[in-house]
Amino acid sequence: MTIYHPTELVKSQDVIIRVGSITSTTRPVITQSGATFTVSGAPTLYTLQAATTASMAFNDNNTEFYVLGGGGFTDSVVVTAGATASVTTYFQKDVDGAVFLPNSFDEAFQVVAASRYDKNAEVYFEVNKQLGASGNTYFYDRVAYVGRVMNLNESYPADNLVEVTFDVMSRGRIGINQNASETGSIIPSTSNT
Repeated sequence: MTIYHPTELVKSQDVIIRVGSITSTTRPVITQSGATFTVSGAPTLYTLQAATTASMAFNDNNTEFYVLGGGGFTDSVVVTAGATASVTTYFQKDVDGAVFLPNSFDEAFQVVAASRYDKNAEVYFEVNKQLGASGNTYFYDRVAYVGRVMNLNESYPADNLVEVTFDVMSRGRIGINQNASETGSIIPSTSNT
């Protein structure tokens, strides 16, 4: 099998990571139906605009079993599932429009950074891969879940920007939508406000 045209490939520059703060004890409800999902109670989402790399792992946990008369071979069943995203971003200060706010973080980065002091903080985490557009309707492969920011590390190289790496480990249901649509692109053209 060959790739017929480079437009068949999804470019990393078309991947958008959005986060939202879970501020109450009620998590958003993700309802999966086939290859789509809906969310009720989702928080305000902010784009993590300074992200440089990200990866996503889907982790199925199997229980192996053996049956009498099975010829001595093992079988297994998936009993739980989870997801972990690993993200590298720059430590980002806040600019609202053209106004620099010297005592604040960017809204998306603040959602992530809250895990440094609030050990109960959960985030709504969403990764969108833009697939294409038809008129003003844009299509995305979307993965979303409520999770906990873990393993946050800051790096201070002498000749570079301050980098932050972290993992977002899922808690509860994972939503996967292979063809989510939006009116207009969600690729940011301005800063979070």
